[in-house]
Order: sequence, then structure tokens, then C-alpha cells
Amino acid sequence: MTALGALAGGLLATGALTAASGLAARRPAAPAERIAPYVAGPSAAVPRRDDLGTRLDAPTIERLLAPSLRSLAVRLEGVLGGSDALQQRLVAAGRGQDTALSFRFEQLTWTVAGLAVAGVLLVLLAATGRPVRPVAALALALVCGIGGALLRDRALGREVARRAESIRIGLPAVADLLALAVASGESPVAALDRVARVARGPLADECRRACHDTASGVSFVDALDAMATRIAVPAVRRFVDGVSTAVQRGTPLADVLRAQAGDARADLHRTLLEVAGRKELLMLMPVVFLVLPTVVLVALFPAVSSLTSLAP
Repeated sequence: MTALGALAGGLLATGALTAASGLAARRPAAPAERIAPYVAGPSAAVPRRDDLGTRLDAPTIERLLAPSLRSLAVRLEGVLGGSDALQQRLVAAGRGQDTALSFRFEQLTWTVAGLAVAGVLLVLLAATGRPVRPVAALALALVCGIGGALLRDRALGREVARRAESIRIGLPAVADLLALAVASGESPVAALDRVARVARGPLADECRRACHDTASGVSFVDALDAMATRIAVPAVRRFVDGVSTAVQRGTPLADVLRAQAGDARADLHRTLLEVAGRKELLMLMPVVFLVLPTVVLVALFPAVSSLTSLAP
């Protein structure tokens, strides 16, 4: 009976949540949400959204809970703040089309998912006949909810790290291609456009955006500086500073690009050595704490056995 009562309560809560989401979905969309897809620039990769601003490719549960959680996301953004830093992280992760508010909404979605997991665990505990204290249930719900929000933030950090690593790996090849194009007689803007059309990856995407900026009237140096700001990778910042200095002072750009490519490869080499050093220390831990004590025990076992047999 306890399990049936818990299951009936879960079904009633799900039905109430679905009904509330349906009623909230009938509210009219704000004017800013309606005209946002039409005022975006033609070169911006804006995802398709419905009348409420929710992505069409979002999961079904997210689209159902979007009307109810959007106001909570606005309040959470007002409480936590840090929208500028969060927007920089989103741009560094390659999600410049998203806003800080949309990320807070995703965090709330993950929080609701964590609360759902806590509810399932409590229902299972009740079904097995184990008593669940209200304080323990509240603590479990808080841990699961906060854990969901923190996991979403950690996932964003991993996206930023993976994209930065991919950019650092592709930087020497892009610098070599630029040096080859400039040495063949092309202008820096034409060389950057050629590299953007030939290369693949996150750095090539940023080069295409820089080409679009130069086509819209932005100077070559300013476009590169904006690219380095968006990427936020120290190696790319050094590369852009070197190219900008060479363009402004009239230094042969091909030689500078070759030198920048060599510096990028040296930076990758140093990074690999650092990673290898850390892995070497990790590999020594099982040797020191597992293999070496086992060898010592095997070596001392005959002597210990002999002493034991000689004892009266």
C-alpha cells in the first residue's frame, strides 16, 4: 500500500506539472522574443526557436518546462550576476549565439532533472519499505538539485577546455598556411580568407568570422584582435600580437608567420612535456604503493617462515 500510494502521488505530481506547463505556454511572447530571429545578422548562427524563445531542437521536457522556468531563470540571473564573465565563457566554448540567461535556464533544467532523480530515489526507498525522514529527503533533494546546476557549469568548463586545446593544436598548421599564402604574393586579408576556406576546426571558424568582419569594414588588425579576445587562448593572443605588430611596422609578414608557427609548436612541445611529467608521477604511485610492497613481502617471506619454524 505504501508503494502504491507513493506511485499515485508521483503520477498526480506529474499530471499537475504538465497541466501547469500547458497553461503557462499560452502566455503571449514578448515583442523582443518575436523579433529576435529577424534582427540577427545574416552571418550569425542563430538557432531556431519557438514563440517563447526555446530552441526547437531542445528536449521535450525542456520545452514543456520552459514557460514555468523562464521567470525563475531571470531571477537566478539577477541573484547570481556575473553575466559578462559567463558570456565570455560561452563565446570561448563556441556558443556565442547563446546568452547568459539561456545558460541559467539550462542550469535550472539540470536542477529540475536532479530533483526528479531525488524523487525517484525516494519513491524507490518508500517502495522497499524503508522509512525516509523528512530532513534526509530534503537534504537529498538539495544535493541533487545543486549537483545538477554544478554539473552543467562543469560541462561548460569542459567544452571551453576542449575547444581551447583544439585551437592550440591547430594553430601551427594555420600559421604555416598563412605564411605560405603570404609568401606566394597574397595580401594578409586574402591569405586569411584562403585559410578559412581550406582549413577545418574551431580556429578555422574563427578565421571565417574574422574574414566576415573585414568584409563589413573592420580593419584587419582589429578583426584579429577581436578573434583573439573571443578565443581567449594565450598562444593565439601572442600570435595575433606578433602579426599585428608586423602589419603596423611593415615587417616581412611571411617570416613573422613562420616564426609564430615555430613558437606555437614549441609551446605544444612544452605542454606535452608537462603532461608527460604529471603522468609519470601518477604512474609511479602504483609502483611505489603496490608493486614495491609486494616485492618486499615476497622477498622477506622465506626469512619470516624460517624464523617462525625455528622458534620454540
